[in-house]
Order: sequence, then structure tokens, then C-alpha cells
Amino acid sequence: MNTVHVIMDTLKRSYLGCYGSDWVQTPNLDRFAERSVVFDNAFVASFPCMPARRDFVTGNYEFPFRGWGPLEESDKPVAEQLSAAGITTGLVTDHYHLFRDGSGNYHWRYDSWQFIRGIEGDKVYSDPAEGLDIDFQCSNPNRISRVYRDYYCKYKHFEMKDEEDWPAARTFATAGDWVNRNHTHRSGFHLQIDSFPPHEPFDPPPGYAEAYAPDYNGDRLITPAYARWEGNYAAEEVAFIQALYAGNITHVDACFGRFMDELDELGVLDDTMVIVTTDHGTYTGDHGWTGKLGSYQYECVGHIPMMVYCPGVTPRREAALVQNVDIVPTLFDASGVTPAEPMHGASLLPLLRGETEGVRECAHSGFFGRYHVVNDGRYAFHLWHQPDQPLYWHGLQSSEFVGAGELGRVEDSDDGYRRLVDTSTDPIGAYRAEGGEAGVLPMALFDVVNDPGQTENLAGTRPDLIARYSAEIRTFCEEIGAPATYVRRLFGEETDG
Repeated sequence: MNTVHVIMDTLKRSYLGCYGSDWVQTPNLDRFAERSVVFDNAFVASFPCMPARRDFVTGNYEFPFRGWGPLEESDKPVAEQLSAAGITTGLVTDHYHLFRDGSGNYHWRYDSWQFIRGIEGDKVYSDPAEGLDIDFQCSNPNRISRVYRDYYCKYKHFEMKDEEDWPAARTFATAGDWVNRNHTHRSGFHLQIDSFPPHEPFDPPPGYAEAYAPDYNGDRLITPAYARWEGNYAAEEVAFIQALYAGNITHVDACFGRFMDELDELGVLDDTMVIVTTDHGTYTGDHGWTGKLGSYQYECVGHIPMMVYCPGVTPRREAALVQNVDIVPTLFDASGVTPAEPMHGASLLPLLRGETEGVRECAHSGFFGRYHVVNDGRYAFHLWHQPDQPLYWHGLQSSEFVGAGELGRVEDSDDGYRRLVDTSTDPIGAYRAEGGEAGVLPMALFDVVNDPGQTENLAGTRPDLIARYSAEIRTFCEEIGAPATYVRRLFGEETDG
């Protein structure tokens, strides 16, 4: 089969009609769900954006080894291997982090790649802001984060005049053009579409957010703080942030719908698998937060949508636990290509075809240096790192987003090349979340079935479950070859690795 993998960054499952939303309009994703296998238990693997991208292109868990960074020279990304097998590969994206310092080599291994300019911190225009008369739609422009004021708002001022100028519209239109030009390759094709929206800026074209909040006339807060909202925003402002985010999703949905219509018109869906995923969700007032960092990885962040259209497979809802690391093995399997090395993930093709009932009993997620989450669909166990244990970055590439201090010199250890991370400071401040002192948040255990809002921490009353999920984490670490220092960061004591 041909394969198309669509990533919609920061796509929250509860805002999609096919996952139960009764107020956000997502007609095209809902229509896609009707012809797809819709996974009800899909979970984040590595968090946040760029660690998830490495999961997406290698099929391996990133978070026990390193955090936000480029691909390593030793990585064998799916595009490189498919291309070597004769399959034409392409990348269409507006995701600036795929190209920026500290993470930007994810495009190298594709046969073709196209970067839609202008989103987030993409350095297109350096004109002095004083002479531009930018309409920030905000009484105090400082309520919009600096990087968006300095870059995105300048780009919008010059380039974004009509709806088709918005990044998502150009990304999906360019992707449609790519398929139109490349679908006749005899050896087949693989296309990666990585749409930065609905990630902030929550700035859909005029009319989209207003449809959800027609009476609001306050500040247009397109970059909500990664913080507790009380003290930053009034309740009506949080409601409009939700409307902005919903408008972003509805706009991306429309762009995706036009792309899928083009695939239908070209007649390629008879032999093309289409996978729609995201890297993670976000807080839009949930648990008192906006943004996606700073607290436990609650369900609104870690429990994600995933839908797979596969020719010959009957559409259905699927309860099996799946993760983002399963995408790459599935792409290999669908393309008929044998991967060069084993991967942590598992192909979903046998599951899609009804040949097996599942690929794992538990999902494992994590944020490098911060926490590990194990979820079996009934309970979610959150275990934070112990900061008195050393943190090592495993790999040779550097990073601009470690979430801690500088990386030390390269060491050669039993666990491979590593560098000590300076953890004496914590610029993101996640360890101090929810009023806690510097250090770690308490371990947490939530019954996500009977307490979907995750309001009651059961960790103090269910030692049997704590023991079970702690043992599950140790088994997972052993199976994927996680460093011994990672296990010590979680449990504290010396181990044999």
C-alpha cells in the first residue's frame, strides 16, 4: 500500500465529534472516522512535540534516553528506509521545530520536503515592529508570548490576508498537490503531513472562533500561558481561549477535508493507508491549567486520538491499547518493507485486520527527566523522577530544549554514549507545580474509568496497584534497554540495570 501519515499537533480528543464532542464542529474528521478504525485507547509515548516526532520516525521510545533534540546519526528513520526500498517519500509541514537549531534535521531523509513558512518562531521577517502597525487584537501585546509577537505576528501582518494564507490551509493544499504529482510512482509513495495547527497560536481565520463565542469582545489570547489560569485570566477569557482552540481545530478539519476529497478524486484510496494522529493534547482550563506543561500528564494531554483508514478493513471502534511508536512498524508492514532493526513499537496491521486482539497490555509515556506514566486503560500511574539522582542525556546530538541545564561532556558508559545534565535549575518549573515545594510531585494513581476527571489520587490507598505498576515499569525498562540511571531516577535505589 501507499501510506499517508497525518500529524495534527496538539489535537485534543475531547474536542472531536468522533470522540464525543457535542459542540466543536469537526465534520471532516468525523467523516474520516466513519471509514476508519478509531482507537479509543491511544496514548502519548514520548512528550512533548519533538520527542514525539522521534517516536514517529523511528518507532522507538525516546523519553527514557533523551529529550527534545535532532535525530541521531545512528537513527534509521522510516523515510530513509522506505526510500532505499524504492518507495517515493515526501514531507509537507509548517512545523518550524523540524528545521530549527536544536532539533532541525528531521527533513533530511525524505526524497522531497516542503516547508510552509511563518509559524511560531520561524525567522522570516526582521522588520522593526514599531513601523508595522501590527494589530495584536489585544489591549496589551505582552499578553501574547514574545516569540509570537516577534515572528508569527509579523508574518501574519505581511502574508496572511485570506483564509487560504493560513498555515494549515497551505500545508494541506501543498500535500494535495504532492499526491497529485507523485501518486503514479510504480513503486508507491509515503507522505508525511505534519500540521503545526491546532497547536498555538490559537489563531484561526476570522469567524472560526467567533462562531463559538459570538458575544466576546475582550483580548484575543492566542498564546495561553503554560501555567495555572487563575490569576492570569478571567473566566470569560478562558472560555474564549477554548473558542480559539476550537476554531483552530475546525479550520484544520476543513483543510484536512479538502485534502481527503482530493485523494478520493484521484482514486488512490483503494491502495493507500491514511493514519491520523497527534503528539499530545493540551490544557484549556482542565485541572486549572492552560498550556500543556507543569502538572501530571492528565488524560486531556496523554490520551489522544488515533484513526487509521486501511483498504479492505471494516471501519470500527477499537479498544486495544496503542501508542505513537506503533506508527512506524505499521508503515513498514503496509509498505511491504522489512525494517533494518527491531523497534519498540508493533505493527497495527494484524490488529486492523482482526488477526490479533492487541499489541500491548500497558501504554508507557514520559517526559525526559520529569516523569513516567503507565496506563492500562483502567488506571493511570504517574511516577516522578527523583532529582537527587543524576540525569544523563544518551546520545551525541545536542538540544535547545532539555528542560534543565547544560549538557556535560560526552562519556562512554555501559549504556552507550551519554552526557550529564545540569539539574541544578529548572527553568520550566514543573517540579513546583500545584503549590508543591521544589522537588517532585507525589506519585499519583487515577481510576480513569470511574474517575475520568482524575480528581482523586488513589496512590495512598492502593499499595497493591502501586506495586503492580512499579513492577510493570521495571519490566518495560528492561525490555527496551533503558539505562540503569533512568531506573534509579524513578526508584532511587541501586539496580543491576
